[in-house]
Amino acid sequence: MLMTERRAVVTGGCKGIGAAIATRLEADGLSVVRADLPAAAGAWRAGGGTAVDVDVSDTRSVDAMIAAAVGLLGGLDVMVNNAGVAEQRARVDAMPDSDWDRVISVNLGGAFRCTRAAFDHLRASGHGAVVSLSSTWGLGGVPGYAAYCASKAGIIGLTRAMAADGGPFNIRVNAVSPGYVANDMGGSLDGLDAEAAARAWAGRDLQASFQPLGRQCDVAEIAAAVSFLVSDQASFVTGTVLPVDGGQSNRLNTGEQQWPAP
Repeated sequence: MLMTERRAVVTGGCKGIGAAIATRLEADGLSVVRADLPAAAGAWRAGGGTAVDVDVSDTRSVDAMIAAAVGLLGGLDVMVNNAGVAEQRARVDAMPDSDWDRVISVNLGGAFRCTRAAFDHLRASGHGAVVSLSSTWGLGGVPGYAAYCASKAGIIGLTRAMAADGGPFNIRVNAVSPGYVANDMGGSLDGLDAEAAARAWAGRDLQASFQPLGRQCDVAEIAAAVSFLVSDQASFVTGTVLPVDGGQSNRLNTGEQQWPAP
């Protein structure tokens, strides 16, 4: 897997899944710039790491981030679109425009803006690779999360279209579709007391238990999938969506517990 002369940008790269992806790519030998909101990026820099500020919902911010990252790295071979947010849970008839616009602009628009800004650099590398984070929630409907589901379904369509655009320039574009991941993506547990946070986490564990593999995914398992897709081992893989979901998207949920192990 070692790719010692390749250079990558990971958005949302200073915490959670993004941090795991960036750490794995560094272990694979890549030079990595983490791009994140100013507070997260600033904290990472304060700890001695390399990070660039970005708001992926803003074109000027994205363009400046890519320019800064390329300046630090000397080029760009890999673009990982991981930055994402979710709305406050609300039925579609009660969802405000502000929630819809924010989620679509960050999750779907961010992947578009970052790949667009990176495209010429990826083309110049001769072996560019893009990986965007979708979700099993982009493959089906979840009550109360219309914007998140739509944004992650959009990532799938965007991935396939960008793969068609990038193919003539040997730019491969793929997506990873996580299921339940042991990660507090939006800090939703931070505002809860210990008992409420424990109940929320137990609920995630229960939902994950209905998957064939019966547990939440570790962030390192998502990172491993990204590592494969950007490597030469996936040199003829483009336009695909790789589920890393413990079989969630493969199993019809009837509400029944799985059979116990023999």
